[in-house]
Amino acid sequence: MDRPQDEEIELIPDTCSCGRGKLRKGFTKHIVEIDNEVIVIRNVPAWMCDLCDESYITPAVSEKIDVIIASFRAGRLLSKPIAAGQVELTMSA
Repeated sequence: MDRPQDEEIELIPDTCSCGRGKLRKGFTKHIVEIDNEVIVIRNVPAWMCDLCDESYITPAVSEKIDVIIASFRAGRLLSKPIAAGQVELTMSA
């Protein structure tokens, strides 16, 4: 049996993977590096942990992010530049 296209199945757990936090609806940023450029997608709907701020997005939101990234790669996305810095994590013995 087919399900309606607009029906969204949420595959989000009740608790965070930290094991202590409860998830609540909120918004987050999604940051992606593409060919040495960084794109920040703001106001991404997500389920947020009330303790550790880990975020979980639904498959429908992920698909919208994929569309934005494809538009960025194709040069069809008008974005404004932001200042950013880059550092590397190093692990000392």
